[in-house]
Amino acid sequence: MGARRFHQYLLQQGYVVLAPDYRGSIGYGRDWRQGVHMDVGGKDATDAVTAAEYLRALPYVDGDRIGVWGLSYGGYFTLIALADRPTLYACGVDVAGVGDYRTWFMDPGGAWVISRMGTPTSNPQLYRESAVVDRLSRVERPLLVLHGTADVNVPFVESVRVVDELLKHRKNVEFMMYPGEFHYFERGHVLRDAWGRVERFFNGCLR
Repeated sequence: MGARRFHQYLLQQGYVVLAPDYRGSIGYGRDWRQGVHMDVGGKDATDAVTAAEYLRALPYVDGDRIGVWGLSYGGYFTLIALADRPTLYACGVDVAGVGDYRTWFMDPGGAWVISRMGTPTSNPQLYRESAVVDRLSRVERPLLVLHGTADVNVPFVESVRVVDELLKHRKNVEFMMYPGEFHYFERGHVLRDAWGRVERFFNGCLR
């Protein structure tokens, strides 16, 4: 089950689902696409995180029971949401998100991060500001973390560091690793376990 199908499933269960097109996404012109240049985890994360403020304004949404989840860059946004707006969301799910682009630059790094952030040497302040792992002591709400151990896009160690930091500060975190799984979960038993785990987590936090 992919993310869109999972969203459809959540809708069938009575959830309201909002999937925002934040700055940096395609289809809205060059300025929108390039609006996050040298600003990773800045305006784009703000666009995604503050979606909860829009949801709170809807008469059919319970503003105290809004969750956030994301895969990869969306997982990074989830960490930012819970760290920088610790009471805005009731809980969050991070699937294979980056916790620290300083370490991600070393492995696997490459053209993606250099084109958006430069290097840690050329832009040390940007890399410090984007390192949400350094702000996880602010987290107040429950977090579920999922990651495959064979992920070559976002190394498994990124989630290990996130979970370790949260445990260090005695935060409410659940962690599930999938041995041999890659960045986008593919095997049937992994998909069933992962999405079922997310559903149960959201039901516990939000229903």
